[in-house]
Amino acid sequence: MGLNFTRPYLLILIPILLAGIIYSSKWLKRLPKNKKRWIVILRSIILSLLILALCGTSLTWELDKVTTLFLVDASDSTRASRADLEEFVKEAYKLKGPKDKLGVISFGDNAQVENFISSDTSASFSNIEGKINGNYTNIENALTTALSLFPSNSNKRIVLISDGEENVGSSSKIALSLKEQGIDFKFKKVEKNTGEEVSVDKVDVPESLILGEDFNVVVTINSTIAESASISLFSGTSKVSEEKVQLEKGSNKFVFKDKAVAGGFKSYKVLVTPEKDYEVKNNEASAYTNVVAKPKVLVIQDTKGEAAELVKMLTASSVDFTLVDAKSAPSTIQDMNVYKSIITCNVLADNLNDGFKNSLESYVKDFGGGFIATGGDNSFALGGYAKTSLEKVLPVYMDMRGKKETPKMAMILIIDKSGSMSEGVAGISKVDMAKEAAIRSLESLRVGKDEIGVMAFDGAYSWVVKKQLINDTDAIKDEIGTIRADGGTTILPALEDAYNSLKTSDAKIKHIILLTDGQAENTGYDNLLKSMNKDNITLSTVAVGQDADKTLLASLANTCGGRAYVADEYTNIPSIFSKETFLAARTYLNNREFTPIINSDHAVLKGVAEGGLPTLLGYIGATQKETARVILRSDEDDPILTVWQYGLGKAVAWNSDISGKWSANYIPWDKNLKLWQNLINFTEKNYDNENASIEVTQQGSKATITLKDKNINEDLDSIATVISPTGESIETKLNITAPGEYTGTLDIKDNGVYMVSGKQTKNGEIINSVKTGYAVQYSPEYKINNSSNLDKLVAEGYGKIITEPKEVFSGDLEHKQGERDITPFLLALLLILFMLDIGTRRLNISTYKLKSLIKGVRDKSSQVKHLIKYEKTFKQAPKKVTSYETIDNIIEVKSEKDDVNNYTLDKGEAAKAEEGTVKITPSSNTLDTSELLRKKKFKK
Repeated sequence: MGLNFTRPYLLILIPILLAGIIYSSKWLKRLPKNKKRWIVILRSIILSLLILALCGTSLTWELDKVTTLFLVDASDSTRASRADLEEFVKEAYKLKGPKDKLGVISFGDNAQVENFISSDTSASFSNIEGKINGNYTNIENALTTALSLFPSNSNKRIVLISDGEENVGSSSKIALSLKEQGIDFKFKKVEKNTGEEVSVDKVDVPESLILGEDFNVVVTINSTIAESASISLFSGTSKVSEEKVQLEKGSNKFVFKDKAVAGGFKSYKVLVTPEKDYEVKNNEASAYTNVVAKPKVLVIQDTKGEAAELVKMLTASSVDFTLVDAKSAPSTIQDMNVYKSIITCNVLADNLNDGFKNSLESYVKDFGGGFIATGGDNSFALGGYAKTSLEKVLPVYMDMRGKKETPKMAMILIIDKSGSMSEGVAGISKVDMAKEAAIRSLESLRVGKDEIGVMAFDGAYSWVVKKQLINDTDAIKDEIGTIRADGGTTILPALEDAYNSLKTSDAKIKHIILLTDGQAENTGYDNLLKSMNKDNITLSTVAVGQDADKTLLASLANTCGGRAYVADEYTNIPSIFSKETFLAARTYLNNREFTPIINSDHAVLKGVAEGGLPTLLGYIGATQKETARVILRSDEDDPILTVWQYGLGKAVAWNSDISGKWSANYIPWDKNLKLWQNLINFTEKNYDNENASIEVTQQGSKATITLKDKNINEDLDSIATVISPTGESIETKLNITAPGEYTGTLDIKDNGVYMVSGKQTKNGEIINSVKTGYAVQYSPEYKINNSSNLDKLVAEGYGKIITEPKEVFSGDLEHKQGERDITPFLLALLLILFMLDIGTRRLNISTYKLKSLIKGVRDKSSQVKHLIKYEKTFKQAPKKVTSYETIDNIIEVKSEKDDVNNYTLDKGEAAKAEEGTVKITPSSNTLDTSELLRKKKFKK
């Protein structure tokens, strides 16, 4: 044990200051000689302590304890050897010495403490339980974690148990630090047994292509054996090619031919299917390219011929387009980005696939696509666009608002629940579709304004939802969900009760929707129908399937001013109910001739409106959104042509049709072609992205997105929107990290191609937008030919390879010195002595009393030692010692057999207590004469 000084050169001040104190003592003439000597001693000690504190004094000693941390690789590449790794640590724990401290850390991409550092001899290790991301191996992070956990005053040892195949970070960065700190580093290598294994190493495609260009897709496949396999090449979701090949042991290259037939981002995936294989997660890889082409338009129609007039105009304009039906619409962002603009022609929302509806908003908002929706009796509100992505993207609300808001509505839904309604197709029954339809009607009505009631009937009827003002939609949905199919079919009683319920309502619009799939009574309706007409209650009917009485249902609907529907496809039932709910309001479908009014000048009317506009024969009612711009409106101020900017893209709502039913006067109009050319050009216009670029880099399970802006004179609000391979949209804030450079991070969860869109704005105005893609491959843990840096580091002398648990604690360990800074203790003692110095000089404390105080402290210390000795003796007696009192070296004791007699024992007599017949008790009768003599002396 010794002392260490941070600034030893300051020690020279001690003799100098001591000499100064001795010299200055001559000015203490008025103080008594004894007090003067005390003050000089105190000041010398105080200044010495001060100098020692300024020197940074530490107490040092040789460390004899060793802390060992086990770093256990829990990544996927060691999964097969997990039990062996755990057993190695368990055996090593059994061999620990009395002065060893042990701890366990598991790691993959992250690191987690499994066993905290402990010297407890009973401590043991069971197994790896931490939540480790096994997709990556980050040995550098594991070593850094270990260094942060080591106690300061201990020798240190790290035992790494791993295959050494790190794929994130670099252990070489920290190896030198381990050596400089004298840490004993040992490496237990886990051999990786790949067996019969095949993996796709990479897929290479050109970074960019020109439309029509032929190019190669180069696939590299690694194999540990020679065998046959099948290789499939996918472009997007379509299989482009498939080949049977013979794999050789090692690296194999194969070339596929393809042609850039469509513009935009194009993703590729390669899948290999070998005869023999151990791990399937490495059997596919992805890549992407960007095909530069002139803008292409996608036209979507619901019924054949609906888009015929638009197709003629696109052909005449030499626009590259594709025509598909609603069910064949693209379902992913990658497929939609092939097109610069998408036009729907009187399309029902239910006929569009879920992928299209889920991707449409991001296609327009984040990737700058254009969207034009044209009207008809199956579009907008009547097409079920409300509360879907179509309504979000379009510049109009589907419902009527403001001065044309629909009056209060009361609607009763009468649903057949007879036994035949349990039938269906593809596992979906007619009654399930009816319940979905009822919920769709509920969602089309207004909370707090409209009323709804739901009845179910078979041979009898019952109220599922009593007519009520809509407040709790969730509760109403739950009640609708209780409908079960069973029984026969009787319509009239249910219809009568629905009428009786509605006629008392104060709603301006009262409507009934009746759905059935069977036959019911054919007579007895006349009086009821007359009463319904008298009270302005309308009725629409839905005949489900071929067995329904279509004639009766049509007659009921026609008599009561409603509409009759036939649903041969059960899946159409929800859209019928939704459409019927809006039609009941009588404000959405406008079949009348009018001349559109120019509401605002806009570029889409350039070369179009100079000579006036033809009349239209009808349109679908809607409401302008707050930030949208109405270009044309009806004579009742309803929007006919509305445009707006939605994120990076643009959207247009044309509330009349394009087939000629309502736009018959526009088809022969010589400026109709120019109008639609302007509209398509408006949606295709994009932001100039020459001033910005974006790139993606990956480090483990994190990706870094970097957007660079050439204009470094101002800071812009920057965000990146990422579409994952599963279609999930993720928005990431990009923070400025350098002039003109903005970065953000993203968690990588799925393999495949990610679409990335960067956007920069200032005061809400879009300044730059840029797009790119990034292909994420399977985890490098599943690669065949991974390399280990640890073997090289050990060979260079940074550690030692071990094979057995007993080798963990073997070998010579470089013993280090422990060190503890005692500066705080020196300063505390200095302060105490300084106060004593002041007290000696200012409070006139007697040096004799000071000596007596010191002697008293010393005597008390000796007395405590004797008491401890006596107490140990008494505790060995049969009767437990309960209390005692002492004066100097005299102990008063009382015999347990005699409650009257008291005894005093001096040090010589205390041994008699070993007989166990005495216990110590408090007493106030015993007098210490030595203390009286001392007090008498003080008085003199």
